[in-house]
Order: sequence, then structure tokens, then C-alpha cells
Amino acid sequence: MNRHHGWGLLIVLIFPSIFLFGCSSIPFVSSSTPVPADTLAYTAPVSLSIKTGTLLPGTSISYSGKSATGSANVLLTGLLAPKQIGDTVDWEGTPAPNTKVRLNTRVAAFDDQSITLVGTGHIEISGVKVQAGGTPGTLVLELNSPVTYSLKKDETIPGTLLTYAGSTPNGAQFLGLEGYPYRKQLDSLQYVGRLNPKVYLKFDLRVVSFTETGAVLGGTANIRIEQ
Repeated sequence: MNRHHGWGLLIVLIFPSIFLFGCSSIPFVSSSTPVPADTLAYTAPVSLSIKTGTLLPGTSISYSGKSATGSANVLLTGLLAPKQIGDTVDWEGTPAPNTKVRLNTRVAAFDDQSITLVGTGHIEISGVKVQAGGTPGTLVLELNSPVTYSLKKDETIPGTLLTYAGSTPNGAQFLGLEGYPYRKQLDSLQYVGRLNPKVYLKFDLRVVSFTETGAVLGGTANIRIEQ
């Protein structure tokens, strides 16, 4: 994934220690707090870079460089908040309709050019209406995560139309794919769609194993919150 290069992109990194097992679970959630059936919640470590004089897209966090006393000049909702390394920078808001974001971070590094924040990001997308296909739009926030799915026969990956239909002589059969529906062990499987008009989803998966009663998929989920 590319780091921030001045276009104001918010890059969210999800570490590979977070996995999803079974379709009854909510993707990437580390909290036991229940959410509605039409809501997907995502929690992950984040690393955020903000260049001097820019606003973190989708938020009210900006950075104006180092002060004369050596502090980091962070602005939260327009108010100056001098920060040192290790200080907290928290924010909560709605960067897109039905999409809540909460950032709990600390200052990892800063200089005259930029500031780096690390911590945890939590996203909840409510009123999910799954739609297959489509193309990505203008990026506000992006998540790339290694994921593992353990699907029972006739189960669907949350947020997709991708369903495991069972084992056949041609391989594992999946519904909700365009074109050829069969995959053999270690074959690739891609899916693109939307969770709502502003949230784009792309999976790059491989079939780890499959039987008549279930299949295990592993790979990467790319989730984009857009303008």
C-alpha cells in the first residue's frame, strides 16, 4: 500500500494478526459489543501520516508543523492542541453517510514536514446494502487486511454475494461470481462490490481447502470509503 504523498489520502493499515473465522462473525471486530444485522464493524491498528498544512481527509484533524517550543501543532476541530511524542490524538465522526469512524491514536513522530499517528481505528457501516460489481471512486480512507474465512456449505461471506455451494468434480463451486464458478485448491478467487454507495469492497482470495461441507478461503480484503 502506498503511504501518504500529499494528496491527503488517509491510509489505514490492518495487521495480519486479525482474522475472521465463520460467516456468523463480524469482520475484523475485536470488541464483543453486538451490532445490528445490517451493520459491519471493523477494528484495527492504524498508522496515519499528515503533511504540514493539510487536513486528514474525512476528519477535522490537521497539522501545522512544529511550534517555537518544539511541540507538534495539531488542530482538532479548529482548536490548537500542542502535542509531544506519546500524546493522544482522538477523533470521532462520519466521513460518509452511514459510516462512522473512531480514531484513538498517539503521536509516534513529527517534524516540520509531517506528523505520524499510530493507534486504533474503528469503523461501523450501517444499513449495508450489498451490491456486486462496480468501480472504485475518489478515495477518503482505505483498509487492506489479510483475512481468512471458514465457510459452511451455503454460507455467504458477510458484505458480499459470494456463497460456497459445495464440492463438485470440477472443484469448489461458488455462487455470486461472474463467469466460471469452480475453483480448485489454491486457485484464486476475486470479488468486487459495494456495501453502500460510498463504500467499495474488493477481495483477492485463494481457496485454501474445501470439502462437501465447507471451504476455507484466505487472502486480502480491500475496503475503500470514498467521497
